[in-house]
Amino acid sequence: MSKTDRLTRTLSLSLEVRATPAITAMPSRPEGILDLRFDAHGGNITVTYDLRHVTIPALEAWLAANGLPLSKSLPSRLWRRWLAFKDDNRRDQAAIVHQCCSVPPAKD
Repeated sequence: MSKTDRLTRTLSLSLEVRATPAITAMPSRPEGILDLRFDAHGGNITVTYDLRHVTIPALEAWLAANGLPLSKSLPSRLWRRWLAFKDDNRRDQAAIVHQCCSVPPAKD
């Protein structure tokens, strides 16, 4: 795993979440979620994930299914859309096979 595949994001939780830090120790994490940290005072959750396996929309769905819905405020939703856009760009760039000027392109 390269350094660019491992990302850490802090996401705002919904105000009605009554979660405890124990929920972040759940053993049934999907592949790609490396670490979860719950901030009880700030109402945030910090997620470290592998971009090759997990995306922001997948994180949102998994957190909501496990009782941790994310904030629906406009700034929070815009922030998550921006993060998803950046993640998609990173995934697209990683899929490109770059050609060097001294290496001709492969012939099909």
